[in-house]
Parts: sequence; structure tokens; C-alpha cells
Amino acid sequence: MSTTKAQPPAGGGGGGGGSGAVAGSAAVYKRHAAPSGGQPARHQQYCDTPADFSKVDSILSHLQQTESHDWVAEITHWSTQVCYLLLQNYNIARLSFQSYNFHLIFLTTLFFAQRIWFFLWRVTQFSDAHGLRFACHLTLFLVLLDSLYCALQLVIRDTFFASVYLVLPLLLSILFYQWYLKSQTNVFTAELFNMLSRCMYHSLETAYCIGVLPLRFLRYEYIYYDLSRCALLTAISTAHIFLSLLCLELHCLGSEALQQTRMLGEWRRITDLATKTPKKPTEWSCHSCPYPRGAIVRCKGRYYEAMAFLNTSMPTCPRRCILPIAFVLGDAKRAKALILGALLVLNVVLFQLVLWSNQWVMYAIMIVPNTIHFLYVKCRKSHSFFNPAHLNLRQLQWDLNIDVPQSKIAAGESTPFGGGFDRGWADGLPGDSDFGHGRGYGQSLGADDCVQCPNPLFMSAISASTSFFFGPAGSPRYPDLATS
Repeated sequence: MSTTKAQPPAGGGGGGGGSGAVAGSAAVYKRHAAPSGGQPARHQQYCDTPADFSKVDSILSHLQQTESHDWVAEITHWSTQVCYLLLQNYNIARLSFQSYNFHLIFLTTLFFAQRIWFFLWRVTQFSDAHGLRFACHLTLFLVLLDSLYCALQLVIRDTFFASVYLVLPLLLSILFYQWYLKSQTNVFTAELFNMLSRCMYHSLETAYCIGVLPLRFLRYEYIYYDLSRCALLTAISTAHIFLSLLCLELHCLGSEALQQTRMLGEWRRITDLATKTPKKPTEWSCHSCPYPRGAIVRCKGRYYEAMAFLNTSMPTCPRRCILPIAFVLGDAKRAKALILGALLVLNVVLFQLVLWSNQWVMYAIMIVPNTIHFLYVKCRKSHSFFNPAHLNLRQLQWDLNIDVPQSKIAAGESTPFGGGFDRGWADGLPGDSDFGHGRGYGQSLGADDCVQCPNPLFMSAISASTSFFFGPAGSPRYPDLATS
């Protein structure tokens, strides 16, 4: 009597490079975990590991479809930068439009849209649609041509030394992306720290383009402007751009930012090593992360003890840098409330300037993009970090149980994920109690709990891979797979 195996819904293409690596590891693991010929066919079907990895791909595919790039926020971010640039020119030359340096304004406007141009460049590299690739190539060519023309006009009307002011942002961007960001080798913290670094760098870059370039490339030398008012406008715009870019980056990174923040951990320096362990601790390495609570390592000649449940940050990293990040980004609701609070403070400051300053029109205009951003963050329901799209957990539960007899699930017998269904996904993930939410690590996470969980931790690629490859001790769950 033959049986037909039910197939789970297709969704293997959403994982990108991460899902491809997981699928490659699955083929390696199948060679180590293949059952012997004497085992029944049912057990061989039950240990079909590539099928279990395809369920992770289904999760990634769902996230890709429901949490696409936020183009509304992207265009709004660019428009906000252009608005502040125009306000700075108004602050310098008022309504004397013949005094505006339109070549600089147009060049800076194109430079502010660099995230959009990079996206179009990636489309030309990975898209198979020839018409779309041609349109992207044409757009990028026109952008490059206009940028070179505007830069050449600025240099001709000024001195050759002025070209240094124009080339400086490009040189710094190359160093930032090609050297600084690539120097992050810890895969458990690289995405998080690189995201914060990009937000800080591009906000300072905006401050340079708004606060320095318009004052350097004045159309006429006799133009009078208030330097303190220009500096105040630059400071407020820099703060707002940082918050706007942070919301964009959090949406791009999604729940991985939450997962990596919660795994940063905490280290305590040990002065008396003999009382802690008789063995000599090993050197800290990012390849051995995450370290469990109580692990003792040596870093730069000093010894440290891991204090948190999972610890991925470098022991020598200052606590004054780790604690604010963990506090702000360790909880999605708290992060949203803090960002809304910061936008509200900016609006209050601008409202006071409207009441006290004789240039109230400029500050009143600045309230508009701040208010729009506040309402967008407050009312939007599909942000992948603040309000992540929920998985269809009942369908996912069906996928996980389709090949497992209900008697095995009820008895809590072994599954391909290293334990019964109540332990398979929960063992590899920190419980909510370790992050202040009430469920202990390694406790039973039953099917009903999964269905009722509003934001399951395994909804991101980092969570899924961590839950499979790492156990409670912070070591690979399957040594043969790790060493192969």
C-alpha cells in the first residue's frame, strides 16, 4: 500500500544569499545524517533534512513578499533633504533667486538621491529584464552626465581648490563603504553596527552638504547671512535626517536588528582568574560567538566573563556604547516610542522658534516634514521592525507537522530539528524571559503558543539559522555539519 507525501507550499526563492547557504549546508548534512538501509522507509522520510530547510526558505519568501522596500519613506527622506537644502538657500539669499547657486542645488539634490541610484545599479546587476536594465542604465548615465556638468560649472566659476570641497564627500564615501564597513568581521553584530554607522555617517554627510557647501559656493561675495541661524538649521536638519534614515534602515534590516541587539550581551572583567576556572581561557573570537552565560575568555591580554544569556559583542567594547543600543533597539515598541518622542521634541523646539524668532516662516516650514515623519511612523502598520508582518503561523504549523505522525508530536519524540515539536524551535532561541518578557529559555513552546505568538523570534533569517545551528551551550548543534 503506497502513500503519497503532501508537499508544502513553494517558497524557496525569498532567502537570497542566506537561503542559498542554508540549502548548501543541507546537502552536506544529508550525507552525515542519512539513515542506514535497515531503517524503515517512514523514518527515512521523517529525517528528510532538505525538506526542513525548505521550510526556512518559506519563511524568508513570505518576509520578502510582505516586507518589501519602503519606497514611500525613501522618496520622503530624499524630499526632506531637498527641503532643508532649499531652506538653507532661502536663509542665505532670501527671495533673491538670482543669488541662488542652482548648479550646486541641482548637484546636491542628485547626491542626496544616492540610495536610489545604488538601487538602480543593483537592478542592472541582477535583473534579467533587458528593458528594465536599459532604462536603469540610461537613468544612471544621465545622472552621471548632469553631475559632471554641474561640478564642472562650479569649478570654472570658482577656483580649482573648490573642487576639493566637491570631491571630499565622494572620497569619504568610498573609504566608508570599502574600508570601514568591510572591516566588521563579526557576523552576529556586523549588520547592526553597520546600520548605525550608515545612519551616523549619512546624517553628517547631509550636514556637510547643507551647512558647508552653500556657504562655500556663494554666488556673490556681498551676500549677508546670519551664521548662527545657518548653524541652527543645519543642526536641526541633521537630527531629523538621522531619525528618518534610522527608520529606513530598521525597515530594511527588520527583525534581524532586534535579534542582533538582544544577542549583544554583557561582559565583566575578571581580576582573579584562579577563583573562576583552573583552565586557561581561550582567546575571544567572533567565529566562536555566541558565548553563553558564564563563559570566560581572554581578549587583548585581559580576562572577561560573559554575564548575559547570549554574548556576541567584543568584551573590550565600552559599555557606554552597548547599553544605549541595547536599550533603544532591544524592544521594537520602545524604539518606536523613543523615535516618536525625539520627533516630538524637534517639533516643540521648532514651535518655540516660530514664537520667538523674527524668521518664523522658515521654522514653520521645517515643522511640516517633521510632522509628516511623525505621523508616518505613528500610523504605518507594516514597518518590518516596529510593526512586522506576521507569518501565517497556522500554515507554518501545518508545514512542520505534515511529515511527523501526531503520536510522535504528542509524545515529544525526536524531530529533524533536534527534539520534539515543543522543543525543536525553542531550544535554539533565547526565551522572552532573557529579554524581559516572561518565557524562560528552553521551555516548551507548543504549537498553540506558536500560533498565539504575535512576533515569533524565528521570523527572520538570523533567528532561523541561529535556532538550527546553535544550541544552549553556544556550540554547533551538529558537530559533523560544523566541521565538514
